[in-house]
Amino acid sequence: MKKIKFFPLVIAVVFSLISLCGCNDDDEFDGAGHSFTYTLYGNPQNLDPQLAEDRSSLMVIKNMFLGLMTTGLEGELCYGVAVNHHMSDDGLTYSFTLRDDCHWYSNDGTDMIVTAHDFVYAFKRIFNPVNRSPYREKFSFLKNARAIIDGQMDYSELGVYAVNNTELVFLLEEPNSEFLYLLTTSPAMPCNRQFFESTKARYGLDDESVISNGAFYMTQWSYDPYGNDNLIYMKRNYDNSAYDRVYPYMLTFIIERNVSALAENFENSETELLVSENARKKTFMDIYNTEDYETISAGIIFNSKYNVDEKIKKALSLSVERDELAALDSENLNAAYAIVPGSMTYAGVNYREYNPDREYQFYSEEIPEISESMKEDFYRTCPDNIRILVRNKSDSGLLGRVVEDWQENLGLYISIEYAEDDEYYSRLENGDYFMAFIEVTSEDSTVYYFLNNFVNSVLYGYKAQSIMNILEESVILSDKYEINDLYRKAENEILNSCEYIPLFYKRIFLIRRKSAKDIIFSPFSGQLDFRYAKFFE
Repeated sequence: MKKIKFFPLVIAVVFSLISLCGCNDDDEFDGAGHSFTYTLYGNPQNLDPQLAEDRSSLMVIKNMFLGLMTTGLEGELCYGVAVNHHMSDDGLTYSFTLRDDCHWYSNDGTDMIVTAHDFVYAFKRIFNPVNRSPYREKFSFLKNARAIIDGQMDYSELGVYAVNNTELVFLLEEPNSEFLYLLTTSPAMPCNRQFFESTKARYGLDDESVISNGAFYMTQWSYDPYGNDNLIYMKRNYDNSAYDRVYPYMLTFIIERNVSALAENFENSETELLVSENARKKTFMDIYNTEDYETISAGIIFNSKYNVDEKIKKALSLSVERDELAALDSENLNAAYAIVPGSMTYAGVNYREYNPDREYQFYSEEIPEISESMKEDFYRTCPDNIRILVRNKSDSGLLGRVVEDWQENLGLYISIEYAEDDEYYSRLENGDYFMAFIEVTSEDSTVYYFLNNFVNSVLYGYKAQSIMNILEESVILSDKYEINDLYRKAENEILNSCEYIPLFYKRIFLIRRKSAKDIIFSPFSGQLDFRYAKFFE
């Protein structure tokens, strides 16, 4: 697969093809031919890419399908079924040239070539109201998409068409700097109409109703909700491997109903990889390779219905000893001085490398002095006790340190209230809290989608609209420096609003046996791509 190089000043205007994403085929001992095994938590609900949402389904889809674009070993954007593309000067027309040797393959031996028509059919399925696809909003920038969603136009009028089998054109209502990234995601995978209609409404629901155009095709899907030995078997698609080498011979997914079984299967040597929120790094690091990723931004929000003095909120935020707090669980936490976690990217680069979160102007300001009258007003803002709602007992311990510091440094007395998951989420939704500890992440790895999700999770009213305006401005730009400035502006506004007190970033860990290499991991979605995976005895 050919990868894309972004030139210094633009992310979507100028592209250059440089090399294959794959690895050297000439090495006699190159780790190929292994049968990899991984544990899924829960049975995939639906292997229809335009509808699937659960993580187990998306994991299998990732290894079965190939879109116009994909990602390489370093997370770089690569061509998949496409071999090149052109974007118009106004950013409203994308023309793709497709390979003529990408094969559809199914367990019954079906073998067809992927064409531009398969992508047209897939995208129109997203907007067909009968399907109720959850991905319509993500592609609402396509021409006529908004009118289709609002019921003013038929989905057949969507701005995508095939010139012929290998020429595909997308029309956009407005430029979108995230478009190429979105083409790597599940809903952008092709759909062969002939095969789809042959499944008679069973598409994606069993091993006889799935088809692959990617690295692996399914041979068996066995699941009994009351039994054991629940498995998915997949084999290398040899025809597609001829173009971009697929290293494993076979891929097996063990389906488990108990989350603890994921670690148990790994420790019992049944699987080569484990994705975990708890590293036990000191235990694992000498035995396995452990890689960590910042994926969650954790902090405290204020309920907007209570009119808390801005000086109080600012004092609470500025007086947090973040480094000392994160040091209490240094294996799993990093101190957070801003909003976006450290593993987020934009334009193919790491956002935090260019925006160190300790350098925000907010932290150069003095902690406001809190008078006794301000304290009294603060206590009167809430009819009940001033409490922080929290759902995780381990987080309660960390927050205990925070409120102790607030008491000592500011003379403010705030308590912690623990709630079980159902009660916690219900109270957040109903606004039944004064302050709450929350965690924000995103299924997508780009800054735009993280901040978008953050706003929808945390901010309310005019403050949310202000940040959304910044984000909507960023998505129509092509200059990566201008986009970066807007993301930084959005973070600054959130910090200065004092509606959110960042505390720490949480990590997720990819733990793998030292003999396993070159597995592509997307830490935010949790997806593993095994097409280049190698195993050395």
